[in-house]
Amino acid sequence: MKRKSRKALDCKLIGSSEITSGYFRYEVTIQESNGEVYKAPAFGRDMQDALSRLVWNERTEAVNRFANKQSWLQFVPLVSLLCVLGVFAFQAQSHDNPAWILGGLASVGAILGISAAWSQHLNKH
Repeated sequence: MKRKSRKALDCKLIGSSEITSGYFRYEVTIQESNGEVYKAPAFGRDMQDALSRLVWNERTEAVNRFANKQSWLQFVPLVSLLCVLGVFAFQAQSHDNPAWILGGLASVGAILGISAAWSQHLNKH
């Protein structure tokens, strides 16, 4: 049995983008797996770029909808940061060496830097 998947039926060039020079506006006709057909605007340097941007935006929106439904997931990174700091603070206390605190702060800084880079990657256009 073949699984029905989502597909682009048609893509038409509408014209140049009014906002950004060098980009074009496309109108993409999409058929969902349940048979529903709708048109979505897409912008890009060429048709392939516009389609990849459209797919990227829809994936990002799906992740945002999931994160908004599961609001408790936003506390997981905060709790993990506190756990990392707690482990390093415990090590500093048990070894009587304040260098562990610096290691903990460096780890927290690395975690925050990676999360900022990931957020920037998700929000790219």
